[in-house]
Amino acid sequence: MIQDEMERTEILQEIEALCIMHETISRSSECRDFNHRAALLLQRLEDAGYSRLADRAMSLLAACNPKDLSQCDSIQQAKETLVRLREMAKENPQKIQS
Repeated sequence: MIQDEMERTEILQEIEALCIMHETISRSSECRDFNHRAALLLQRLEDAGYSRLADRAMSLLAACNPKDLSQCDSIQQAKETLVRLREMAKENPQKIQS
């Protein structure tokens, strides 16, 4: 049980880090780094059995479209998805696993 709580805490910390990272993106290379980190989070969520969070992370990746020379077209959508992902991660573990 303690291990599960530690994993949930680490996942929440990673989501918080992604939120901060997303707010400070100013170059396309940072956008690609964010996308890569979000993909790693998705994999971790799937491995941990957090299907509802994994679904939300997939929505984030669908909205995240790194470009080489311009800003992302869906900054606001990605931000809203991140906020919802953070809220969901704070919920009861049984609610986010099914």
